[in-house]
Amino acid sequence: MALEIKKTENVFFLKGRLNANQVFQIRAFFETKLKEEGQVTISLAGLDDLDLSGAMMFKHLKDYAFQINKSIMVYAGENRKILGPFAVMEDSNVLAA
Repeated sequence: MALEIKKTENVFFLKGRLNANQVFQIRAFFETKLKEEGQVTISLAGLDDLDLSGAMMFKHLKDYAFQINKSIMVYAGENRKILGPFAVMEDSNVLAA
């Protein structure tokens, strides 16, 4: 399934698959949203698949938000099938509790 981003009540919901082919476009999209909105919340609860490059992209976004004094929250909800790539990274605190 192709990746879909839908915004509802100030939360960006990702649905489908997020992999290396989309990382640069998605990163640029959320960097722009951080600059415009100042605070971004992303739900990964609807993702069917996430690879390591996707998890690393969320770490980059977290670091980028910190650098420009903005706020980002990424959470998986009950979606346990996408946690593997976050566990592989040294900084597994990318996801909100």
